[in-house]
Order: sequence, then C-alpha cells, then structure tokens
Amino acid sequence: MLRARIQKFRNGCRQSLNFTAEGNVGLLQLTFVTGMWRKSKRFVTANFGGWKPLAIWILIALGISFLLLRINQKDSKDDLNGNLRVWDASGRRDKAIHKEIQTHIPEADSVCGTSCLSGQKSFYVKTGSGKDVGPTICYEGKIYMSDKEKNVGRGLNMLVIDGDTHNVRDMKTFDTYTSDQSFRQYAQMEMKEKTVVIIASFDEISFSLRDEAKTWLKVMGASQIDKVAFRDSYVLIGQRGLKQGHAVEFINSMKENEEYAAPLEKKGCFPIPVGPLEDSSKLLASLKDIKMGSELKNCGLETACEGTPIQVFTGDTDSVMPHVCVGGKMVMEKDVNNAGRGFNVVVLDNESRIPKFVNRFDTYAADSIDMEEFLKGLHEGDIVIAVINDDASKQLKQGAIKELNSLGSSAIQNLGFRDIWYFIGQKGIKGYSEFEEISFASYDGEWPKQIKKSLCLPRKLRSLKVAPKLGGKRNLEKREFCKLNDGYSEFCDTQRVDDKLEPAPLEDKGTENDEIYKTSILIIPGLDHNALARTLETTLIQPGIKPDLVTVAVDEQTPDHGQLATLFKFQNISLASVARYEDKMNSAIEKFFSQTNSKYVIVIEEEIILTPDFLHFLSQCLPALEADDSLFGASAFNYNGFETTSGDKTRVNRMEDFPGLAFLLKRSVYESQMKSKMDKCCQQRSWDSWTLKQSGEMLVPDVSRVFRLPYQSASDDDSYLENLFYQPRLTITEYGAKIKNVNSLKSSSYEDELKKEIKASKPFPLKELEKCSSKTETVELPSKGSTFTLYFSDKDKDRKVFRKLCKCFELYSSAGKPLKGLHKNSLRFYYKENTIFLIASTSPYFEIKSEDVAVYE
Repeated sequence: MLRARIQKFRNGCRQSLNFTAEGNVGLLQLTFVTGMWRKSKRFVTANFGGWKPLAIWILIALGISFLLLRINQKDSKDDLNGNLRVWDASGRRDKAIHKEIQTHIPEADSVCGTSCLSGQKSFYVKTGSGKDVGPTICYEGKIYMSDKEKNVGRGLNMLVIDGDTHNVRDMKTFDTYTSDQSFRQYAQMEMKEKTVVIIASFDEISFSLRDEAKTWLKVMGASQIDKVAFRDSYVLIGQRGLKQGHAVEFINSMKENEEYAAPLEKKGCFPIPVGPLEDSSKLLASLKDIKMGSELKNCGLETACEGTPIQVFTGDTDSVMPHVCVGGKMVMEKDVNNAGRGFNVVVLDNESRIPKFVNRFDTYAADSIDMEEFLKGLHEGDIVIAVINDDASKQLKQGAIKELNSLGSSAIQNLGFRDIWYFIGQKGIKGYSEFEEISFASYDGEWPKQIKKSLCLPRKLRSLKVAPKLGGKRNLEKREFCKLNDGYSEFCDTQRVDDKLEPAPLEDKGTENDEIYKTSILIIPGLDHNALARTLETTLIQPGIKPDLVTVAVDEQTPDHGQLATLFKFQNISLASVARYEDKMNSAIEKFFSQTNSKYVIVIEEEIILTPDFLHFLSQCLPALEADDSLFGASAFNYNGFETTSGDKTRVNRMEDFPGLAFLLKRSVYESQMKSKMDKCCQQRSWDSWTLKQSGEMLVPDVSRVFRLPYQSASDDDSYLENLFYQPRLTITEYGAKIKNVNSLKSSSYEDELKKEIKASKPFPLKELEKCSSKTETVELPSKGSTFTLYFSDKDKDRKVFRKLCKCFELYSSAGKPLKGLHKNSLRFYYKENTIFLIASTSPYFEIKSEDVAVYE
C-alpha cells in the first residue's frame, strides 16, 4: 500500500512538470509552483490524510531502513573517516561499501576479498569450525595461516605484524586449552611496543586462559575477552599499547545444545596504528587491580622517613600470611592482592615510588618461568620488593634465580626447602643490594625464624661491589650430621646449622712458618656434646690453624665424636672406654705422643672455649721455651685471672703450678717425667695439682686466652670448684695482643726484671686491709697505673695470712688445697688498674723490703 501511494505521488509530479513546459517562462514558473502546491496538497490529503500523517509515515520508513541496514551490518564496524572498516565476509554489505569508495581505489584485494583506502591494511579472518576445520588469516593479499599452510592449531592462532615496518614478523599458535604459559611468555618477552596482532580461535581457548593472559590481551586493546566462554569463537585485531576497547573484537557464543559456537568470518581494513596508543607498561599497570590494605604508620618505623618507609614480613610458618607495607599502607597482606605461599612481589615506580605491579608466584605449586618472564619485562629503574612465605624453593628454576641475581640478590641461589627470604632490588643495578636477608629452615624441616623488618628505602638505592654476608650457603654436611645425631642442640640450632666450617686464615703472612703452626693439637672431649662442638669451632677459628694437625680423642662408645671431628676435617684416635676423665686424658696423651714426632703438643681439655688469640699467645711464648729448660710449657689459663684480679693483656708470668685446661707441653718433659708414669704423676685433673718430680715452671698470661664453663660435679670438692670456676673471669676476646715482657721470660732475665720492679714499687697502704671484713667496702688504692708491694708474715703451715689476703682481694683460695699462681712464694696480680705483689716472709724477694716498710701480720 505504501509503495502504491508513493508511485501515485511521483506520477502527479511528472504531470505538473509537463504542464509548466507548454506556457511562457514567467507564467510557467508561477503555474508550476501553484500547480505543484495544489496537487501536492490534494495528493497528501487524499493519500496520507494531511502533512502531519505524511511526516509520521516518513519517520516510520526511515526507521525501517535503518533497521534493515543494521541487519545487513550485523557484527560489523565502520569508521567512514577512513580509520577502520570491518564487515562480515558473507557479502551482504561489502558491495555497497565498495561502490562508495570505488573512485578512490582502482583495484580490490582479490585474496583477502576487500578494497582499502591508501594507508589501510586489508585482512580476512575466519575462526576454526568445530575441532576439525582450522582458522584462516589473510593479510595484505596473502594467506599466512590456514589448514593448507599447516601452521594452525587448537587455541589462539596469531599473526604478528611489526608496528613500524607493517611486515609480518611471526606466526604463532598457543594451545590455551592446555596452558597459557607460552602465550604469556611470548606476549611479555617477544612482542615489542606497537606490535600488531590478528588472532583467530580454533576449537577451545578459554579453559586455561588465566587473568594474567587476559590482561596481556587487554594491553592489545581487547575489552570483551572476559566474556569468552568454553568453545566460543573469538577474533581480535589489536596492537600492543592500544587503549582497551579500541581493538577489532568479535565473539560468537556457543548456543544451547550446540557442541561448538558458530565460526566468525570477517574482512575489512584497518590502519596502523590501529587506534590510540600508550606505553604498554603503564597500560598494564592500569589494568592491574592493585588494592591497598590496612594502614601502618611509617610502616613500623619509629620516626618519619626521608625516603620511602617499607616493612616486610615473611609470615609465620604456613598459618600467618606475609605482608609488604609501602609508604604507610599494606600492599600485600592476608586477603589483599593475593599474599601467600611462594614469592610475593611488589614493583615500585622508581620516581613516584607508587606500586605499579603486584604479583604472587607460587613456585611450590608451579615452576618459576612465569616469574622469570615477569622480571625480564620490568623497565630500567623499577624497584622490586620480594618476600617469601612457606616454601618457594620446590620449583624455583635457574632462569628466575639469574633474574633475581641481576636485580642485586646475592643469596637467592642458596634457597632451600622452607627457607624464607626478603629482598629489595632494582632493574639495572650494578652490583649487590644492601637490602636482603635469608633465614634457613632447620635440617629436619622445621620452620625457620621469621623475618620482620622495617626500613627506610633511600631515594637512590646503593649498589655494593662486594656481596654482603648473609649466612652463606646451606652446609649440607653439617645438616646431615645433625639429622643423624642427637645432643647437639646448640651446634645444630636452626640459625647456626649452615655456618661455614672453614679454618681462619693467618693475617700476618710473615709468621706462617712459625713453629706453633706446625705443632700438633690434641683435643680430649668429655660427655657434653655441645661443649665439644664449641671447642672444635673455636679451634677452627684460630688464625693459621691447620686442620690436619688437630686430633680428637674419641671414646669407642661415642662414635659421633669421630663423625664430628671429620666434619671439621680434623683427625681422630679411638680410645677404649673408661669411667674417669683423668684416665681418658692420660690414655689420650700417651697414645697421641706415640703417634706424633712433634717437638711440642698442645692439649685442650673438655668444655674449653678458645679465644682467637690462643695460638698467637702460644707462638709468642715459644722463644722462651726454646731457650729455657726450666720452663715446661705455657698455659693459656690463669688460676687468678678473675675480673677483679687481672687485666694486663701484655703481661706473662712464670708460675710453679701446672694450670692445665689448654696448654702447650714440651715433648722432652713428657718423655722424662710423664711417659709410662701417667698413673703416678697425673692421677688428678691437670688443674688439680699434677706432680712432676723435677722442678719447673709454666708461662701463664695475666689475662686468660681460654674460658671454661662452670664445672659441674657431684663430688665433695664442690666448694673448691666454685672458688676456681664460678667467679667471673676476664678473657681476651680479640686477636693480636702483644706480650711486652716476651724477651725477659727466661729464668735469669725474669728474676732481674721482677726484683727491679719490686724495688721501684710503692708500699701497700695496710690500713686499707681493714675493709676486708666489710661487705660494703672494698680495698682502694691512692693511684692508678702504679705497682704496690704488700709484705706479710707467712710462718705457719696453714698459711693463714696468705689465705686471708687472697680472700681480701678475691683471689683463689680453698681450704685444704694449695694456693695457685705462686712464683717463689710471691703472687703477682692486677687490681683496679694497678700491679700488686704479695710477698711472703718465706720468699727470697722479702729481702728487698726496706726497714721502714711495715709487714702485715
């Protein structure tokens, strides 16, 4: 009906036009206009009911035309300004478009089936059909990917076009039904800025397409990829850095009762660049949904920070989640940005220090290739904060380790099962980062000590040329020993189990040929396993030590002592089991001397801790021992080396006792006085009155070079042991203390020096001794750095006065036991920064006393 009315209107117009052609021009014009108006009015009134109804009919006709056009243009995109033209390849719309631009384009692309304006690129793309017919991708008149080319497959089929040259650079197929890893790796590592892609799906693409992969497609301009479901058909023409939503993108969803979605078939033209571009890293950052968690003022720092406040926390076991705080806010924590097991990584922009990427890589569940790709894709200057929780070592590969090393890590290669670690590095750093810490798990798989650290990240990260000391590598041999043997809780502690067991180097290379570094060392353990480990450790730290010269005497019932010695690269000798330590010591000394030709032997008893200066001290004593036969050896332990009665680190004295514990003994003394006689001369402990027939003395330092733990005993001698070992002692802790009187230790020289010093000394103020009975007052001296001599009467057998003076100055004294540290009935000690001589009336030095000097009775 509508068509009939329009035809009638057209006929009326023709009649009016013929009429106006028969009269003169002026009349014709007037008649034409008048006639046209009248006829039009009659026509409109007769056929449409007036002008108003006609307008309504016209609007209806336009609406129907537009609807028909949209039906013809289903799933098509046009930008008639020459930027983008895409339509279905079915041919319903392309003829009309070709007609509009025919005058501009002399020839059409016969292969891709399109004609494009200058500067545009022609394409044809068809997705796969079901699982048997593969996709086709045509670009600029050439089919690059198809079943015929045998280069398509299940998943994403992608033609890669250089964004600068516009030439095809690559053709790739990614089976994202199985895994999206290779696609993500390619997108991050291989695709340069402005790379153009044409993507066609085949079979199924969504099953293993994770958020990370979808984000990379969004970086290429995709906006519909989140809607792609199982076996949907998908087409994308995008470009790296293209703003989201500006790509050519189509989806055909699988309908109900269908096995596969219908294929998509598109052709058209697109420009390069495809649309508005941005830096892809900024675009990637904007696409990442970085949430901010709870606030923590200054990230735990006590005061404001001039740089960026940071707090890292590795979590506690597998029950407390880790966190990373930046600028006072949590960037990763429980329920914020997926914090949890594995590597928790935050990337900061170097200028703004604002988080630009947050990622967690669970390298316990999956390998570290994703993390490796992620780190490779960072920009120069990016700051990386990484925190490990639970276990991250299981599938940590060398490639990821290498990338972390390049960011400044010096310890990540040492990571083992359940070890935890934090690190702050930077892309492009030249050297090592100062912000790194590793905590090793126990040898038995127990959790390591957690790491929680607040710090101020400076505006410019410092690069270290030498790797900081972070505890070194795992000590696998020590871990194995600790797994097999109980009783070494200190030695096998989680924080110490990976300590290196390496001999200390000799700092003074000019002394490396000294006799002391060729001298054999015998260590005689007791029952305490941890004490033995401490002795071996402090032996190993002696500068210049040679492990092959150290031997451990092993009771046949404690074979683990031999294993421990081997761990330190020491030797061991096996002894028959005995009940008393004294018998074990005698047996060990005899067996050891029979197996060595060493001129001297160093004996170290149970529960001894050696200071680093031990060997250095003995080395300085050797010249005097060589020159004086009256010296039996040198002991590193001073009976009276208490905190209040010693302090001169440069002094060595001659003593008539044999202090034992840790001593150097001449072989000649052993041969002449001890060999085959140990059960007679040495029935007691060495520090408890060894009795050698021939008189001789030992060299003993004023300040001890060894420390012995308080002695534990159930014997009747507890009070004696308390007096000797429980009072606080002074011990040198540093290496290299020089002995000033080393050249006057031979007998004659020593006597001359001693007499000279006594003669020049000041009389001791005897009135001060009245304070000895007071519990609140102590003996005071009128000066410091002086030498005082106290002469006293010593005529009774029990030496009551001598013992009284020893108690007054808190020197060693025990009822029924001989006094210790004497030289010719005199005792030299250091008290409140002064040297004091106690000289008995039975001493040859008593003759030096002036007549006006009082004697203490």
